[in-house]
Amino acid sequence: MAVELSWTRAATNSNTKCGDSLCSIPVQCPRQIRQNACMTDGSGNSGALSPHDRATLLAATGRSDPIDALHWIAEGRPLLGGADVSSVLRAVVAAADAGVRGAVSALRAAVRAALHSTLDTSADLVSTDTIVPPHRYQAALANVARRTTTGSLSHISSAAVLAAQAADPLVIEALGLVAGLSWRDLQARSQARGVPLPTESDSTWNPSQVLSAFKIIDDIVCGRVEPQLAGAVAARPVELLLDGATGWSEIEKLRTGGVSYGTLLAQRDVGSAWSAHRNRSNNEISKLMVKRVLATLDEADVGYWSTEGDARVAKVLLGANAGVQGRPPGQLSVVTRRKDGTAGYAVLIAIARDGGTARKTAATLLQLPQKLNVPAVLVLFGTGWADRGESDDLVRAYNGRVYTEHTLTDLAFLAASVGSA
Repeated sequence: MAVELSWTRAATNSNTKCGDSLCSIPVQCPRQIRQNACMTDGSGNSGALSPHDRATLLAATGRSDPIDALHWIAEGRPLLGGADVSSVLRAVVAAADAGVRGAVSALRAAVRAALHSTLDTSADLVSTDTIVPPHRYQAALANVARRTTTGSLSHISSAAVLAAQAADPLVIEALGLVAGLSWRDLQARSQARGVPLPTESDSTWNPSQVLSAFKIIDDIVCGRVEPQLAGAVAARPVELLLDGATGWSEIEKLRTGGVSYGTLLAQRDVGSAWSAHRNRSNNEISKLMVKRVLATLDEADVGYWSTEGDARVAKVLLGANAGVQGRPPGQLSVVTRRKDGTAGYAVLIAIARDGGTARKTAATLLQLPQKLNVPAVLVLFGTGWADRGESDDLVRAYNGRVYTEHTLTDLAFLAASVGSA
């Protein structure tokens, strides 16, 4: 009951006759090169294929010749209903590795289709209950202002900041945002100056940490930071940078008089809406993806160990069940159970919205199968995977067992069949 994969047809039109064989390329191909596309049995090194791989290609495409089948796949034509995608991927990989004519193009098309994930992690938000509401920032700044000699941020001082931070742990983080610094950026800059800040902004602070953070913030607001690159300008808040404004008097005007909606939009443009929140909540997105896999396994009545779900286990136990030597890889999230209760497949999950992330993550994923004592399965979420050349190598490394959110039922079927009578 393997699930059919819908390939997006890249070519056009119907098949045409060329001599006595059937040509599976578009009709507008020049006649002089049709001999490279119109296949006859035994041509193009198809004899290098194993009987099983040959049968897989023919059954999946309905063709009578394996090289014709490879061209069929390369053109993005649909596989027959019931075709097992993992088996087809393995057969195409075998054909490409054996140098069968047309197999490289078929592999690229097959991988692109198989790894076509439509999940865009930028479209959804998680952990929205952790977002600090605007009134809290306003209150933190007001806390600082009322501790100055004039009740205004125009006369902010180290003493006022020390007292305000002691009363409200959000003060330094709020002032950092005034300077255009995320909490992570502020931590990095203070670390570079030899003063590590607390891991979390609401932790306990000592005076030297408060003073270090405020000095960084004050230098930015007052325009004392010099650019490191010729022709560049030092990073500052967009509301100060575009107006050429400096100093805490300008900040006080914004605090008490407000800013235009256009300023908010400009900040989104330069800072990307929700980017910092997404960075903070990446782990939660990953957990949701794991739970999505688990739900599919549950529907197929497949047992498993996982770091998520109702019966979660420790990562070290998960690694032991997968036969990992040393620290378990971060992508290892599930190990399926055979009918006899032993480990079936190690399920590794990775997310990549863009090609750069996919490339970096793939370099790690390619090394993992050899570190496991059970067969590895890879689930890839995100739009960054399909068009990466590294994805071809992933299909090889995982022996075709590569899935997306669209083919999780195939994964469940595979896991359910392991150890069956």
